[in-house]
Amino acid sequence: MSDETTRDRRRLVIGAAYKYGPDQVRVFVESLRATGYTGDVIMLAGRLQWRLKAYLRRHGVRPFPHWSTRRVHGPIQAHRFERFAKVLERAAGRYDQVVVSDVKDVLFQRHPFVDVRAPGCRFYLEAAPWTFATEPTNRRWAKLFLGADEFAAIGPCRVSCCGVVLGDAKSVAHYLVRLAGYLQALPRELRLEGGADTVFHNKMAHLTHEVPGTIVENDLHVATMGISPPGTYAAGADGLIRTAAGHLPAILHQYDRLPEIARFVAAKYGLSG
Repeated sequence: MSDETTRDRRRLVIGAAYKYGPDQVRVFVESLRATGYTGDVIMLAGRLQWRLKAYLRRHGVRPFPHWSTRRVHGPIQAHRFERFAKVLERAAGRYDQVVVSDVKDVLFQRHPFVDVRAPGCRFYLEAAPWTFATEPTNRRWAKLFLGADEFAAIGPCRVSCCGVVLGDAKSVAHYLVRLAGYLQALPRELRLEGGADTVFHNKMAHLTHEVPGTIVENDLHVATMGISPPGTYAAGADGLIRTAAGHLPAILHQYDRLPEIARFVAAKYGLSG
C-alpha cells in the first residue's frame, strides 16, 4: 500500500450535489477517482435524488442528506458552507486534510492533495490582473456585503475563489465555522442575494486573517479558469489540460466557461453538452 493511499484514509473531499443529476457530477467524481484518490468523499444530496445517490454510491461517494430553499436559507452556493461546517464538526478528529469544492465545474488531473504539506487553509487566486475594484461582478458583491472602509481596503486585492479551498482539517473546520457565522449574521434580505460566500471568503483571506492560511497564485495547484483570457489553456493529446507554459494544474475550476475546454471535457466524458 502506498504512502498516499495510507494518508487518504484521513482525508476528505466534500461538495454539494443538491438538485444535480448524475451527468452534472460525473466529471468531478470520475476524474477524482482516476487520480488514485481513495479517501472519503461526501456530497450533499436531496432525499428524492435516487438516481444521483445510486451513482454516487457506485463510486464510493457518501450522499449526505440535505434540504434547503432559497426563500428561507438563501442560495445553496452560500448555504452549503453552513452545512459543511456541521458535517466537519461531527467528524472532528476523523480527518487530517480536507478539500471543500464546487462540483459541477471542477475536474481533477492529479491527486488533490499532491505536494500539500503545510498547515492552514489555501486561498486560491483567480486570474490576474482582476481585483475587486476592477472585476464587475466581484465589485458589485463587495459593495453589497462590505462597509465602505472594508471595500476600500479590499479593492486593490486580487480575487480568491471560494470554489476550491484546501487545508488541514482543523483550519478548514475553523474557516467553515467563521464563514457560516458571517452568512448567518446577514439580514434576511441580504441572505437571499448571491455572492456573500465569495466576499466573506476574501475578507478572511485578505483583511482579517482570522483563519491560518496562505494565498496561492492561480494555475499552480488550482486553475480557476473563468476570467482567464483566451489561449491561457490548451488540451493535449494525452487528455490533460495544461497552461500555455506547459504546467499541469492538479485541479481545474470553471473549465466550463471556456468553450473549447468545455467541448474537450464533454467529449472525453461522453457528455451531451
